[in-house]
Amino acid sequence: MESEFTRLETFEETVQSINGAPSLRKIKIIIDGTDFSADAKAILYDIAKITIKIGEAVVAIGRRIFEIATSLMRKFPNLALGALVGLVIATVISGTLGTIALGPIAPFAGLAALLSKLVIVIGVGKGFLDDLRNNAAKADMDRVEAHFDGLKAGFARA
Repeated sequence: MESEFTRLETFEETVQSINGAPSLRKIKIIIDGTDFSADAKAILYDIAKITIKIGEAVVAIGRRIFEIATSLMRKFPNLALGALVGLVIATVISGTLGTIALGPIAPFAGLAALLSKLVIVIGVGKGFLDDLRNNAAKADMDRVEAHFDGLKAGFARA
């Protein structure tokens, strides 16, 4: 991953690197090979199709984001696991606490929504901290940030 996220100095290098991400066809094959629901697959594919125009350059940023996310998921399994555990707990909380009704009102619906979001954040945070203890997460996040630095020049020019 270290060579994958090298600092790119120029706008042109950065655009070329981003547009060198896997094709939408390859990404669709990867997504279709998962056990995700059809809705989740459609959302992931929509994210992969995102492009932006900076000046005259069209940048396929969604494909690169998808590539980076899958790479980081493999490298930081605790973060992915923490997010999934948080999501499952949040679903259980909102499905139970949020449906308790006293007459025509559901007094715990707001609390369930708040707790659901909090549990997801805690799960993601715990997983990220576990991965961060290896110091690899911070170094990789810094490299990802540096990889996209060249786009700043394009925004200044556009």
